[in-house]
Amino acid sequence: MEDIYLIVIYIAMVGPSLLLARETKRRLLNLKTGAKALIFLPLTVGLLMIYVIFARNLVSQIPLLNLSWLGYNISLGPFGNEGLFGILPFLPMLVYTLIHVNYFEEFYFRKNTKRVILWAFLHVAMGVAIHVALVLLPLGFFYRSIYNKYSINHAYALHLATNLALIGISFSSYFLLQSGS
Repeated sequence: MEDIYLIVIYIAMVGPSLLLARETKRRLLNLKTGAKALIFLPLTVGLLMIYVIFARNLVSQIPLLNLSWLGYNISLGPFGNEGLFGILPFLPMLVYTLIHVNYFEEFYFRKNTKRVILWAFLHVAMGVAIHVALVLLPLGFFYRSIYNKYSINHAYALHLATNLALIGISFSSYFLLQSGS
């Protein structure tokens, strides 16, 4: 029963992206226009990796900050808690969904401080722990500064590239840890 519940939630979250198929070419052009912002990619990914390597284990020991209704991000798929083979079948849909969702996140949530905060904490609804939402706050404000200084396309390109880099790092680390065992 829980699997059916998670599948329904997953479909409700990623399904609307399928309605945006006509917009895919435009989103790819938006990425091309904002590609210069990728100069900041080492900063965004680096800061998140520093958090994961040095602080995540400590912060996740604080019960309030470790609260999560699911324990992982539902966008990984309804079987994200089953490891690589629970996630792998959903990876193409995740990438496609991020192409659309990341644009609309920049469009709606970078206009002011309140929206940036809302954006960070909406990730809790996606199943991530509160400490992750707190780490996303400075990143959201950085995307907002890119949005304000350059354009939505620059913030969008950086946001999507950061997410794709994190997915790549996660999958690479899984294989590296498995081969090292």
